[in-house]
Amino acid sequence: MKKFLLAALFALANIGSGAANATTLSTTINADNVFQVYVSTNNNTLGTLVGNANDWTTTYNFSTLLTAGVTNFLHIVVANQGGPGGLLGAFVLSDANLVFANGSNTLLTGDAGLTQNLTGFGHTTSATVSEGANGTSPWGLRSGYGALAPQWVWNYYSNNASDFNTVYFTAAIEVPNAVPEPGSIALLGLGLLALLAWRKRKDNLAI
Repeated sequence: MKKFLLAALFALANIGSGAANATTLSTTINADNVFQVYVSTNNNTLGTLVGNANDWTTTYNFSTLLTAGVTNFLHIVVANQGGPGGLLGAFVLSDANLVFANGSNTLLTGDAGLTQNLTGFGHTTSATVSEGANGTSPWGLRSGYGALAPQWVWNYYSNNASDFNTVYFTAAIEVPNAVPEPGSIALLGLGLLALLAWRKRKDNLAI
C-alpha cells in the first residue's frame, strides 16, 4: 500500500511538472503587406511582440514561449497598403500541453480556428475568407511550408481588388480538457498524503 501511494505521488509530481513546462509556438508566415505577430494571455490586449515585417515575398519564421496552464491568444495585425491583401501562415505547438481550438497542435490559415475582424482584439470576430491555396495568383508559391497547405486569407476576397484595410486575426491556444488543473493535482496529492499518514498510524497502533 505504501509503495502504491508513493508511486502515485511520484506520478502526480511528474504530471504537475509536465503541465508547467512552457510550450513553444513556431510561426511561419507571409503577409501582404505590413504585419505584426503577438501572443497574449488576454484577448483584449495585443500582448508581447513576437515578430514583424513588411515584405510579402519573404517567408518569415518566428518562435516564442507561451504561458503554461492558461489560454494564450495568437494575435496578428496585417495592414494592406494597396492592391490585394492577404495572410498566409502555419502555426505549430511543440507539445500537447496546449492546443489550438481545433484540438490540434497545428493551425493553418484557412482553418476554422483562426478568426478576423476590422476593429481590434477582444471584439466580435468572424470567419476568414479564403483567397486560394499557397501558389494562387497574384502571390505565387511561397516557400518554407513543406507538406503543410495553408490558404491565403483576408476579410474578403481581395485578389483582384485594391484596399487599405487593417485586419486583426485571432487564434486561441487552450489547455486541453484531458490535462488536470494544477489545483486538482494539489488536492489529490494532499489526499494521498493524508491516506498514507492514516495507514502509518493504523499500522503503529496494531503493533
